[in-house]
Amino acid sequence: MSDRNSPNWEEKLEQKFKDLEAEINGKTTPVRPFNPNEDGSNGVFTRAANWYQGLENPAKVGVAVVGVIVGLSILNGILKLVTSLIVVGILGFILYGLYRALIQNKSNSES
Repeated sequence: MSDRNSPNWEEKLEQKFKDLEAEINGKTTPVRPFNPNEDGSNGVFTRAANWYQGLENPAKVGVAVVGVIVGLSILNGILKLVTSLIVVGILGFILYGLYRALIQNKSNSES
């Protein structure tokens, strides 16, 4: 009939599978695992810390003051956003209560 019925096609398929598996395993390179104790001198935090350590004492104080000001400004913005969301929620709750009290009661009394 055809080659599918012969037992030879299974061997050919298995051989092709083994060849592909060997090709894939041959192309992959092992990945070095992460070591937190390793010197990560190319990291942003490490570079910033090295730069900061290289500054003179008055410059360190200036950078620290500017950092605190920027940090507080960011915190202020986040707190204003949260406050605005709370106010919008309260206003929405009040408007929904007014809607239920005024509009829905009128439609119920007319029916």
